[in-house]
Amino acid sequence: MDKLGIEPTLLGAQVINFLVILIVLQKLLYKPILTMLEKRKREIAEGVELTAKMREAEEKLKLSHEKALGKAREDALAIIEEAKKQAKETEKELVVEAHQQAEAIIARAKAEAEETKLAAKAAISREAVELAVVMAKRVLASVMGAKEQHALIAKRVKDLESWGVREEKKSA
Repeated sequence: MDKLGIEPTLLGAQVINFLVILIVLQKLLYKPILTMLEKRKREIAEGVELTAKMREAEEKLKLSHEKALGKAREDALAIIEEAKKQAKETEKELVVEAHQQAEAIIARAKAEAEETKLAAKAAISREAVELAVVMAKRVLASVMGAKEQHALIAKRVKDLESWGVREEKKSA
């Protein structure tokens, strides 16, 4: 090896130096760097896994939120429909009650009209009797005496009154 310019002792020393440096570097630098890289690799993997889990949780939360909104919308629509039904029922009840009140008012008005009609007929009958009495007195005063007049008038008044009662029964 001398011919090549290599001295075996120097080469041996350099190999030993290289091995010492290699062992020192491996113990002091290479293992801590590999440990740190491995730790960093695990942290990155955990971060990626956590991100994936968070995305899944976010999607589940989004789906849950959408389901809750859908349920709330359905509930709101059901409440609105129920309120509409109740309003229609209340409206029907109010209309029925208004019709009943109107019928009661009409019945009262008819009864009052009938009472007024009967009262008017009775008043007209009395006035007719009084008018007949006055006319009979005038006519009879010239033809008959006072006693005869009273007897005839009393008879005619009874006839007129019975006639008025018959008319009232016929109209009723």
